[in-house]
Amino acid sequence: MPLSLTRLLWSRELDGPVLVNWGVITGERTNLVATSGTNLFLFSPSEDGYSLSAALDIGTEVLSLAVGLPGPALDHIVVGLEDRVAVYGSREGTLLLLAETAPESGARYVDVALADIDNDGREEVIAAAEGRNALYFYRQTGQAPGEVRLDLLAIRALPGAPQKVAVVMRSGDLLPLTAAAYSTDGSSGIITLIFTERGFAEGPAQENLSARVASLTAGNLRERLDEQLAWGGQDGFVRVVEVNQELNTVLTTDNLGSSVPALTAGRLVGDGFETLVAGTPEGYLFGFSAPVQSTSPDWALQAGRSVNDLEVSSEGLLGLGTRDGWLQVWLLSGRGKSVHAVVPGDTLTSIARNYNTTMEAIIELNSGLNPDLIFVGRYLAIP
Repeated sequence: MPLSLTRLLWSRELDGPVLVNWGVITGERTNLVATSGTNLFLFSPSEDGYSLSAALDIGTEVLSLAVGLPGPALDHIVVGLEDRVAVYGSREGTLLLLAETAPESGARYVDVALADIDNDGREEVIAAAEGRNALYFYRQTGQAPGEVRLDLLAIRALPGAPQKVAVVMRSGDLLPLTAAAYSTDGSSGIITLIFTERGFAEGPAQENLSARVASLTAGNLRERLDEQLAWGGQDGFVRVVEVNQELNTVLTTDNLGSSVPALTAGRLVGDGFETLVAGTPEGYLFGFSAPVQSTSPDWALQAGRSVNDLEVSSEGLLGLGTRDGWLQVWLLSGRGKSVHAVVPGDTLTSIARNYNTTMEAIIELNSGLNPDLIFVGRYLAIP
């Protein structure tokens, strides 16, 4: 579906390549989380877009970022570092270290993913240790409300150095698949792992890929019961992979640029389906709407800066981190015609009246919108 609305809502200059994510860290609203170099930033929605709630210099370079491990109400920030994985949370307006794994010298945790891979009701941490040619699995063991503790669950050796990790959700009683892209001296591959009572069993795999993997994600890209994998290559192509008894590449896109270092999947504002979004070093974004069936993107957008990382929020906004230190938030929609920033005194009824539409139409277009509670600073797509 082509875009009918593209709006750069907010941007801020940081320092160095930016990683980006979203989560409910401080309260009811969705926070924007970013890292740049050794610094961790937490932003909250405001009338002007997003305001800095807290910042922390961790003292060592952040290699990877994820948000999750929800406590009774709030999410936590998980970062992969040179020798450990660390968990941070917001307490009274301050970012605090809540837990960290035992140091593993030279591990280099270049990617982290969070998912309940063993169906115990708690998310596990899957960390790609580039320097150890292995995946490290950590389980939450804290018992008290709000307590975060990570204990080592397993270490799984890989055929090469892991670069990216993603989790593929499956239907019914099937446990999720952990997918890891790895590189060796001469080639790249993707391996999948399934949690069992006896450890991790190897699932379907692909060896000798046609390009080095630069990005990896999972999502409902073909509108099937189970999710699919998608990976962006250092050759500028994206591949969509069905996960069955084998890993089958069902689609290879047209060339998008020199490489595809950023890839994410999620529902943009107003969409009832997922969109696969790819970002390139040349500063372009490309969208492939589910079911992804065409090699050509449904839309393309010039972001203007070299893309380093992408993530879609629960509200359908796209967070973008650039290689040259910028953090951006975009509103992209295939159904919206304009955008409204909620100000004090607004109600859905008054907003609908101002735009000559209905409250029901606004609710339908904006995922997760509570008609009885709209927050100042939220951006609404208007049909």
